[in-house]
Amino acid sequence: MKSKLLTQIIFSLVVLFGLGGLCGYAMSARVHSSRPAWTRSEEWTRRWLEQRMAQDFARIDATPEQQAKLKPSYDRLLSDFNAIQQESAQKVTDAFKRHGLDMWKQLTPEQREIIRQTNQERLNRKATQP
Repeated sequence: MKSKLLTQIIFSLVVLFGLGGLCGYAMSARVHSSRPAWTRSEEWTRRWLEQRMAQDFARIDATPEQQAKLKPSYDRLLSDFNAIQQESAQKVTDAFKRHGLDMWKQLTPEQREIIRQTNQERLNRKATQP
């Protein structure tokens, strides 16, 4: 009887360890991957907001008159959201350019060539990602 209980405990611990490893792998892949390109598109954002608006209207049982009055607020949210995305993308680009320039000044010609090649590889990889 004890060996059966011991076997069950060991099996449960192995399964628990395996699930923990699988969850850890999934989370690390999620953390290290960049946001999918399709979520940065204005079309995706518009569809997402329309879906959210429809859900909100259904939940509060908004009348057609209320929906008409609330729609401009959702339109403004969409406009603000797109502007924030564009602004933050530009700020990130500017930060990388400043970093690159600061770094470039400190490198030897050989190191500059290596960085140039590395950056080109990164750009090529980014262009081929779905």
